[in-house]
Amino acid sequence: MAYNSVSEMVKNLVEDKEFQAEFERELANKKLAKTLFAMRCAQGITQSEIALRMNCTQGRISKLENSGIDGIRVGDLVLYAKALNLQTSIGFETDIKTVDRVKYHAFQIKKHLDQLADLAHQDDQIFYGVLKFYKEYLFNTLELFKKSFDKLTKKVKMERPVLEICTPTGEENNLFIKNANK
Repeated sequence: MAYNSVSEMVKNLVEDKEFQAEFERELANKKLAKTLFAMRCAQGITQSEIALRMNCTQGRISKLENSGIDGIRVGDLVLYAKALNLQTSIGFETDIKTVDRVKYHAFQIKKHLDQLADLAHQDDQIFYGVLKFYKEYLFNTLELFKKSFDKLTKKVKMERPVLEICTPTGEENNLFIKNANK
């Protein structure tokens, strides 16, 4: 039998519920360390290289990437991220609904778009760069929305599409959304 994860395999093969629970706790405890490992590997960087960037030993990196949550300090995360040319962002959230999460991110996107709009007033070159980005962003966002919308509507048998995103011939990035059920 094929398994999608080690966790799934343990649930199917091990009858001891206490062992299963402890295994899940240990997996959760190591999740952050494994994320660090995956980020480093995704960039093709060795432990020795990141240790050099962080001004520490390769052994410290190994320990960090194998630590439980209690063995990782915020300072370690900041240095590790910086060594990978990443920014550190720590968030706290309640168990919010997916709909509320989408709304939150939509407002965050609006905030960042407003920052770009303010920046665009500094000079013409920046203005045209931001304008170009806005067009690309709108097109890509609508395409992503359409794919999700199509996924939603596949569950309902429809004679014609409910939503179409149209780009008129010869007019790049000029989009029209029409309700196809009218």
